Amino acid sequence: MNDVRLLRTLRNAAAAALMLLPTALLAATAPLVSADWLGAHREEVTVIETAKDPALFDGVGHIAGAVFVPYGDIAVERETDDGPVDYLVPDAGTFTALMRDAGVDAGGTVVIAPAGTRVAGDMTVAARLYWALRYYGHDDVAVLDGGAAAWAAAGGGTADSPAGLPGDGDFAARLARPGIRVSTADVADVLENGGATLVDNRPLTQYTGLAGKDYVDGLGHLPGARPVPFDLFSVSRDGIHYWRDGEAVRRILAAMDVGEDQPVIAYCNSGHVSSMAWFAISEIGGRDDTALYDGSLHAWTRSADRRAMLRP
Repeated sequence: MNDVRLLRTLRNAAAAALMLLPTALLAATAPLVSADWLGAHREEVTVIETAKDPALFDGVGHIAGAVFVPYGDIAVERETDDGPVDYLVPDAGTFTALMRDAGVDAGGTVVIAPAGTRVAGDMTVAARLYWALRYYGHDDVAVLDGGAAAWAAAGGGTADSPAGLPGDGDFAARLARPGIRVSTADVADVLENGGATLVDNRPLTQYTGLAGKDYVDGLGHLPGARPVPFDLFSVSRDGIHYWRDGEAVRRILAAMDVGEDQPVIAYCNSGHVSSMAWFAISEIGGRDDTALYDGSLHAWTRSADRRAMLRP
């Protein structure tokens, strides 16, 4: 079955993929865990901190013993049919080496911690790493709700800097899952033949074409895409950013006219902030028919014909 046909049967494909996994690799944690949960299980898990800017942790400290993986290591340039495209998930070999350096074991539980002080560049990056681990077959992974800030507020031990990379993990990227990552060709097929709902997770100024990014060659959104800005899925309490719950996620989708009758494809400018929408819709909202368009409009607008399809 090719990627396009798989996209149209995403729910069944996701269920089938899980049935093929060894029991030891099925998730032992919920996709979102609290600081209290981490405190009770700290010695049993590998904690990876991540953000676009490590300085986000300066005000709250690093979780003691946690390692740091920068955004630039999980969103890289890769060669495509349209030439080099930035911000894509690393290939399997590169990602395997990255996770082994971080001390991730094939059967181990991973908890990903943002700083908890911002949404863009913080929560979004944690969701991106979570998605990459799931894409490469590692299901026992969770995001720490509220990140290091929530951990510190709960009295957890902190450090001024992250721990050194241990480099002793035995993680191995498994067969990539096309059910949660779609390509430009898949999106082009959806625009021609239907079969999925596109959700644009950028700010409304970008959706409407009033603003854009310099690495996207064009303004506006993909035809028929529903606007679902990524920051709708977060809520701030006492200066700490948390995720909204499943009921709130479902209310957001209903309000934005994203139905349950067909799969969802989340996109943005590069696949960065849409990782947060993917996490909220798929993992918190329970929509396992949700995929991420890796490369997003950066990849889409490499072609003049595709650029001409953008709508204000």
